[in-house]
Amino acid sequence: MKSWRFHAFGHISNLVLEDVDMPKPAADEVLIKVDYAGLNPADKFLVMGLYPHAAPPPYAVGRDGCGTVVEVGSESKYSVGDQVITPSASVGIHREGTLAEYVTLPDDQIYPLPEWWSPEDGAAGTKVFLTCWQALSDEAHLQPGETVVITGASGGVGLAAQILAKALGATTIGLTRGTGKKDRLLELGFDHVCDSFDPDIVETVKNLGGGDVVLDVIGGDFLGKAVEMANPFGRIGIIGALGGIKCEIDPVKIIFKRLQINGMQVSAYQAAESQRALKELLAVLEPGKSKILIDKVFPFDQVQEAFEHMRQGPMGKVVIGRIDG
Repeated sequence: MKSWRFHAFGHISNLVLEDVDMPKPAADEVLIKVDYAGLNPADKFLVMGLYPHAAPPPYAVGRDGCGTVVEVGSESKYSVGDQVITPSASVGIHREGTLAEYVTLPDDQIYPLPEWWSPEDGAAGTKVFLTCWQALSDEAHLQPGETVVITGASGGVGLAAQILAKALGATTIGLTRGTGKKDRLLELGFDHVCDSFDPDIVETVKNLGGGDVVLDVIGGDFLGKAVEMANPFGRIGIIGALGGIKCEIDPVKIIFKRLQINGMQVSAYQAAESQRALKELLAVLEPGKSKILIDKVFPFDQVQEAFEHMRQGPMGKVVIGRIDG
């Protein structure tokens, strides 16, 4: 079978398409024919050696996927033909990932594809929705009427955060680079959209009511601004560090605002936690039949082109299509 694997940490070009043996499911596992795989920035960081606690290569990356069960182990509860998604914490980090024709996973590391999601939706949305649920529900305990400031508003995490925050009754302020995407983001449901490059962005957000919850994928110097724009008793969820890993934060403001700052790592979910969180968030999404916006689906043999497209900042998720077209 075909698989996108890397043999040494380094540049993303280390990820190459190879022929490998077909995996065999263990007693509590299933063999999944991957129909679609979703790309995440973390996949690139992992190849670069920047993802803590990742297994040493070689293996295929890819954390998000949706596929069809084609073989079941003797103890599996699934059946051949079932369509499943991959909320697993270990896939593409500690075991072979979804950028392959086939992958094996235990029963407790997969989940039935929601009936209102297409296979493309399942590959695109699972990890970003789980990440945002961890941030908004598990950690921030978001309440109706609160305001959520969402950085990287046009990316997968940003769009998932907006969908979940609105479903939970919150007001959303999206931050994005420049103003080119503002109208589209407002159409997608953000209450306000601001330019994250605005030198007065802190005052701009404060004038809109400030953030009871701030979700930050930027890191770097922006984290200090997140502290500034957070309301008293605000909660800051750090999801990424696309803007760098060094910053200066005023600890006095954290103290006197009584802020909480939490790091989000959905891969730290144990299998039971992941299943619980996915069930809860899907219950919130189901009334509106909500799904994540997909920017583009690339053919299986164009993974490198897909990573480059993702680097340019698309509107929504980037997905890799089935190998047989």
